[in-house]
Amino acid sequence: MKKTALYCAMAGLTVVAQPAQALQQDVTSSNADIEVITVVAHRQPRQLSEVAGTVSVLSEEQMQRDLVLNATDLVRYQVGVEIDDGGSRFGDSGFRIRGIGGNRTAIVIDQVPVADQFSVGAFSDTGRGLMELGLASRVEILRGPASTLYGSKALGGVVAISLLEADDVLYGSNYGTRLQLGYNSDSHRAKVMAAQAYANQSGSLLLAAALQYGQELRSEGVAASDRDLQHHRQQGLLARLATDASWGRWQFTLDALQESRDTNIRSGLGEGRQASTTYLAGDDARQQWRALIDLEMEPQAWADTGQWRLYYQYSDTEQDSHEERMLLPEPLLIQRDFEFTQRTAGIGADLAKQFDSVGFAHRLGYGFELISSSLVDERDALQTNLTTQVSTNVLLGETFPLRDFPRSRVTEFGMYVHDEIELWEQGPVISPGVRYENYRLRARHDALFELRYPQSTVTDLTESAWLPKFGVVWPLSEQVEWFGQYARGYRAPPFSDVNVGLYYPQFRVLAIANPDLKAERGYTFETGLRARLTDHSITAAVFHNRYSDFIESRASLGFDPVRQLLIFQSINRDKVVIEGAEFEWQADWNRQWSSQLALAYSRGEDRETGLAIADVAPPQAILEVNYSNGDWESRLVLTAVRGQRELQDADGSLLFSAPGYATVDWVNRWFVADDLSIGAGLFNLTDRRYWKNSRVSGYPIADPSLEVLAEAGLHAGITVNYQF
Repeated sequence: MKKTALYCAMAGLTVVAQPAQALQQDVTSSNADIEVITVVAHRQPRQLSEVAGTVSVLSEEQMQRDLVLNATDLVRYQVGVEIDDGGSRFGDSGFRIRGIGGNRTAIVIDQVPVADQFSVGAFSDTGRGLMELGLASRVEILRGPASTLYGSKALGGVVAISLLEADDVLYGSNYGTRLQLGYNSDSHRAKVMAAQAYANQSGSLLLAAALQYGQELRSEGVAASDRDLQHHRQQGLLARLATDASWGRWQFTLDALQESRDTNIRSGLGEGRQASTTYLAGDDARQQWRALIDLEMEPQAWADTGQWRLYYQYSDTEQDSHEERMLLPEPLLIQRDFEFTQRTAGIGADLAKQFDSVGFAHRLGYGFELISSSLVDERDALQTNLTTQVSTNVLLGETFPLRDFPRSRVTEFGMYVHDEIELWEQGPVISPGVRYENYRLRARHDALFELRYPQSTVTDLTESAWLPKFGVVWPLSEQVEWFGQYARGYRAPPFSDVNVGLYYPQFRVLAIANPDLKAERGYTFETGLRARLTDHSITAAVFHNRYSDFIESRASLGFDPVRQLLIFQSINRDKVVIEGAEFEWQADWNRQWSSQLALAYSRGEDRETGLAIADVAPPQAILEVNYSNGDWESRLVLTAVRGQRELQDADGSLLFSAPGYATVDWVNRWFVADDLSIGAGLFNLTDRRYWKNSRVSGYPIADPSLEVLAEAGLHAGITVNYQF
C-alpha cells in the first residue's frame, strides 16, 4: 500500500476529503454551486472548491445533528481525526490529525491559540479541557502541516473553533434566545447552554453560559466496583459586545472557563509500581479566562478586508494526588501537588487584497502574529510514615518543592504572504506562500530551579525558519477540480525539552539542557480531485507526510565517566513517515433517502527503527444511511475499524494493539416546530466491547489500566435545541 499511495500521489489521482455530513447539509442536490465556506485554509473565506488541501467544516447544524456534547462526539464520524486522551483521570488533551497530535497540532479559538498541554510523570497532566466546544458555533479542521499560515505547533494540522456570535442567536430582528440541553448515558454526562443576544443598527450584545457535568466512562465489561470513579464539572461564560465605529466593526470578547475533576483511581492498584498502593485519588482543577479585541476593518487602499486582534489569555492548572500505601510494613501517606500557569499576550492581523497584475488576477493574503507567553510549573510532595509519624519532602531521590523547567518566556513572531494567482479565466489557480517564523526561548532567573538542580545548565534558544507552501487548483469543469499541494510544517523546541529538570543524587541520574535541539519539521505532499454532481459528490485524497528531527524527551545518553552520572537529554530523532488515503462519497437517491461512505487508510513508520507508529489509526470505514421526510430524520451509521497492527516500543517490548471492531449507531432528530428540535440516539447497538486507538496507543500490552479505557457499551443520548 505504501508504494500505491505514493504512485497515486504522483499521478494526481487523489481527491480531497471533506465530511459527507457537511456535504449533505451545505451542498444541495438541486444546486451544486452552493458550497461550504471555509476560513481556516487561507485565513480568509473561501469555497472548499478553491482550497488546495483537505478541510472538514463542522457547522453548528451538523453538531446538533450528531448530538455533540464534547470533543469526542465532535469527531465521532470524522475519519483521520481523533482525540488525544489523558486516560481515566485527565480528560481530553487535544486533537490527533492523521497520526499527529498533542502540541504538534494547533488549536485556535477565534484565531487565539489555546494554552500548551504539559505533562510530567503519572500525576501531572494539564490536558486542554476543550470546554470551549460547549459555546462553539463552528469547527474547521485543516489536515496536514500548515505552518505557513499558523506557525509553530501546526505540524500536524489546525483545528479552528469559532465561538458563538450575536448573529448565531438572533431570532427576531433585534433579539434572540437559545437554549440547548443534552445528555448521554455513556458517562452520565449532561450539558446545558443558554445564550441571549440583542442588536440594533450600530451594534450587538451576546451573553452565553454553558455547564457540563459527567462521571467516569461506563466501559463495557467493567464492573462498577472496578471503574476509576470520577465526577467532573465544567462551566463556561461568554460575553461579546460589537459596535460599528471608526475603521470598521469592533468586537470585545471576554470568556472564562472552569473545570474540576475528582477521581478515585482503582485500576492498577496492587500491581507494578502501585503494588503496595491501596488508595489513590486525584483532585484536579483548571481555570482560564481570555480577553479579546478584534476589528473587522473597512476597505483601505492597501487591503480590501482585514481582521485585527489583540488578546490576553490566562490559564492555570492545579492537580492534587492523595495516595495511601497500607500494604507496606510501615504504611505511608503521600500527598503530591502540581501547578502549571501560562500567561499569553498576542497581537495579529490577517489582510487581503485583490488586484490584476501583468494579465493575472491575484488574491493576496498577508499578515503577522506576535505572541509572548510566560510559563511556570511547580511540583510539591510530602510523604508521611504512619507508623513513626515522620514526614519528609524527599521522594525517590527528588527533593520537593521543585520545577521541571526554569521559569521561561517564549516569544513567537511570524509574518506571512500567500497569493492565489489565476493563470487564465476559469483556468488553474496557483497559490504560492511563505512565512518567516522566529522563536525565542528565554529562561528566567529561578532560585528554586537552581537550588534543586545545581549541576544542571540552563540555556536560551533562538530558532528561525522560512516555511514555504505551494498549491494548485485546476478546474476540470464547473463541478470538478483537481488539486495538489506541498506544504511545510514546523514545531519549535518546547520549553520543557530545552531545559530539563531531573537530578537523582542517590541514583546518580542527571538531565542536561540541549542548546543544539532542533525544531521538528514536516513536509506534506497531497493531491486530489473533488466532484459535486447533481445527486452525488465524491471526494478522495492520498497524502505523504514526512517528519524529521522529532524530539524525544529525556533520552538516555549513557553513563558519563567524568561526572560519574547517568546522563539524560532531550534529543532529535530522524525521519517519521505517515502516508495514506481518504475517500468519501455522498449520494441523494431521492428527496427522502441519502447515504454517505467514508474510508481512510494510513500507515506510519519510524525510518530509524523500522517500527510502526502507534499513534497512527488503523484503517476505518463509516457508512451512513439517512431517511428524512422534513419533520423527522433518522440515520443508521456503521463504523468499522480494522485491528491495529502489532506494535513495539523502542526496546522491543510489545505494546497493546487495539483489536478491530464494528459498531452501529441509530441517530434521530425531530423538528417539532420551526424553533424546536429534539435529537435522540442509541450508540453501539450491538453492545460491542472495543478500544479506540487514540485512547490506548503506547500502552504496554499488560497495562492494568486498559480495562477501564475500553469504550462504553450500548448507551443513549438526547438533545433539545430551542430558539426564540
